[in-house]
Amino acid sequence: MRFIKSIICILIHTACFGQTTVSAYLSLTLPNIAYIKLAPDNNSVDLVGSVSQAGGPILFTSNSSKWINFTSAVASGVTRTIKAQITSGSLPSGMSIKLTISPVSGVGGGTLGTNVSYIYLSSSQQIIIRDIGGSYTGQGILNGYNLKFELEISDYSQLRSGVTSLSVTFSIT
Repeated sequence: MRFIKSIICILIHTACFGQTTVSAYLSLTLPNIAYIKLAPDNNSVDLVGSVSQAGGPILFTSNSSKWINFTSAVASGVTRTIKAQITSGSLPSGMSIKLTISPVSGVGGGTLGTNVSYIYLSSSQQIIIRDIGGSYTGQGILNGYNLKFELEISDYSQLRSGVTSLSVTFSIT
């Protein structure tokens, strides 16, 4: 009987002090992410010329309603750039479009890159933001980089009235 009592005590003791930890092995996969968006959602930017009085220069409204929002995940040691270019239409002779890029603002985090001050848009891609790492800007207006479009007149003798439409494409690579 003692022998049976001893075996029962050993079994109870073993059951009470059995394995108390277990491990799970996780596999984490983060894909290469490069998303870009203009905010607000409408894609139009209007620049309208007017003159206040006879003999005065033609002045164009500027437009700073657009913001670049992005999310980026990169491989170690890699950075991204954002580029801008005119992809359809052409500027009327005697005019140019200056694109000013303000420093990043808002609620984002990570390595948000560095902006150039401004470029003059053309059909060639030009870097406007460089050295973007793993980051996000936040969504919508007041987050990311603000864009200001301005039409400048370089040669009044070539001006002709009319409406011109252009497409400007922004890409993250």
